[in-house]
Parts: sequence; C-alpha cells; structure tokens
Amino acid sequence: MVRSFIFLLFPFILCAQQSLPYNVGEALEYNVTFKGINVGSATLTVEQSRDISNNETYQITGKGKTAPFFDIFFKVRDVYKTYLDPQEVRPIRFIRDIYEGGFEKKQKYNFFHQEGIVRVKDTVYKITPNTQDMLSALFYARTFSADSLKKGKVFEIPIFMDEENFILEITYLGTELLDTKFGKIPCLVFKPKMQAGRVFEDGEKMKIWISDDKNKILFKVVTEIWAGDIVAELTEFKNLKYRLKKVI
Repeated sequence: MVRSFIFLLFPFILCAQQSLPYNVGEALEYNVTFKGINVGSATLTVEQSRDISNNETYQITGKGKTAPFFDIFFKVRDVYKTYLDPQEVRPIRFIRDIYEGGFEKKQKYNFFHQEGIVRVKDTVYKITPNTQDMLSALFYARTFSADSLKKGKVFEIPIFMDEENFILEITYLGTELLDTKFGKIPCLVFKPKMQAGRVFEDGEKMKIWISDDKNKILFKVVTEIWAGDIVAELTEFKNLKYRLKKVI
C-alpha cells in the first residue's frame, strides 16, 4: 500500500521555478480509505540536515502504516527517507525500511550524480542525469510550474529503485475544482504509468490531484483495484511556504 502511495506522489514535470515551493518544517498527513473504511495513514515531513561534508540538505521522510484493526490481517510499517540537495534538487542518499505483512526490506542508496552512479553496499550502478529516488521525485517535481501544461501531454522522470533504472510516465488530464475539508481547491489532475512489471502497470486505473498553486502539494489519490477504489486524501498540513489557494 505505502510503496504505491509514495509513487503516486510524482506527477507534474513542467517548467522550472526559481525557488523551492516548500520550507523546512512542512508536514503533510493523509488518510487512506477503502470503500469509506479507514485502512491506513501516511505522512510527509521536511527537516533540515547536513551531509558528510557539512553541506545543508533537506531530510524528507515519508511514513506509512495500516490502521490498528488491519494490522491483524496485513500489518504495514514503512519508512522512506531521502536527503535532498536543495540547490540541485536531487537525492544524495536514500533509505528505505519497510515491513509489509511479514515481508521486511532495508535499502540504502548513495548517489554520486557527477560520476553518474549510485552505490548500493559494494555494488555500483550507472544512472542517467537527474535520476531521482522514490521519494525525492515528488519534491523534484514540485519545483516545476504548470504554466505551459497542455491536456494530454506526457512527462517522464528517471527513477532508481530496487537496483534498477526505469521511467515514470505522467499524463496531464486537465484541471478540477476538488472538494476537500479545507474548501474547494483548484487542482491539476494527472495519470501515472510505470514500466511493465513495476509498481502499477496500468496508469489509466489511477488518478492524482495536485494543488494548482505555488505549493504544488498532493491532495488526493484514487487507485482502482478489482474490489473497489483505494483513496488517499490530505487531512492535515503545517508550515506551507505559501498560503493555500482555495475558492471557498
């Protein structure tokens, strides 16, 4: 659940802005439901950190977990961390620590973009320019502007995950006024699609809503599965850099 949720956060590769649309201290909380039943939650936070050379970095943490009742059937406790270079907006280090229904996995990637490589333990992998990890891709995408968007346009982000390079494709579907607990929020709507065999193969069964303002935050995700829709919605936010744009 959480791995797919993290991937839903990669939508809008457009025209670069001059400054980062988020601050240290930003915190986003999401509720995940299935047929109206609360099945889990997720959070995203931005903190200040330093790399081994004492350069400023942003530590971005994504956490996801199932609701207590569903822990009985399929317990999820996922943690993702990316250490982002705020000047280049690309990852320096990525950490993944997940527990999903008894399956556990720990990963640590060290990115060396000038050399075009990623180190995973003692193994070196080649990467393309501006390659992102699972979490940094969202914050990279948030630095782009929607001014030049045209309905049907497809964008791509190179991603390194599970010791492989692949492409995330994003199709722009248009704008929508989303009814939320915060009021009616103007949003950009996108459809993600992964390479075959990856997290989700059929992008047409998923939609994501991103605030159409300077913050570019994820507001809603709907994933269609055979039994119904899984819905993730923003429930709380703190310390946004800009005032949230809403109609009512």
